[in-house]
Amino acid sequence: MSSLELPKTTRFAGKSEVPRSYWDKIAARLEAHFVEGYVLSDVEDPQQLFRFYAEININNSRLWQLFKDLAAILPDVCACLFCPYGDEVTYGEYQDKELTLAVLGSLKSELAADCRLEFGLIYNDEETLIEIYVAESKFVKVWGIDRPHFEQIMKQYGIPEFEKMRFVDEFPKVVVPLTTLDSQAKSTEEVLNLLTKAFAPEGRE
Repeated sequence: MSSLELPKTTRFAGKSEVPRSYWDKIAARLEAHFVEGYVLSDVEDPQQLFRFYAEININNSRLWQLFKDLAAILPDVCACLFCPYGDEVTYGEYQDKELTLAVLGSLKSELAADCRLEFGLIYNDEETLIEIYVAESKFVKVWGIDRPHFEQIMKQYGIPEFEKMRFVDEFPKVVVPLTTLDSQAKSTEEVLNLLTKAFAPEGRE
């Protein structure tokens, strides 16, 4: 099985780039295997509003299309959520899903490759929580209620299930701005401003 394709803005750190206290993690990373796949946990607690939780490793060139297809597990009206890595999440207004995906699609290059950005879609009411979230290292987290539908999408992509997996965010990394690699790309701040304008206009200064 081939190694996972990382975003072009991210690489694993070497010993010379981290404090000595991180060297054990560097050594562990050298022994780890990173591949496409997912891990899934069923949720039996009736107090929870979702029935399963999954984490997915996906080759970065396939991330955007997978995100679009996973959106099928959400209702036709949902909200976008987004944030700079490590900061507070902004929750947008509930809007038509296809219109929301169209806006996100206009920024797909930045959303898929900029590891200083996190984003997703959510539907939440008194009985249900469904969320697709792309974390900074560009693996995908899913909270859902229809496990067969989710597994059908994984099968469509040929993404296998594992009991355990390693994810990039477990290890020291070096992240560079996307704009240093692509002169046509929008900066993290530009993307966040566009998302705020589209989905959370009340959050603008």
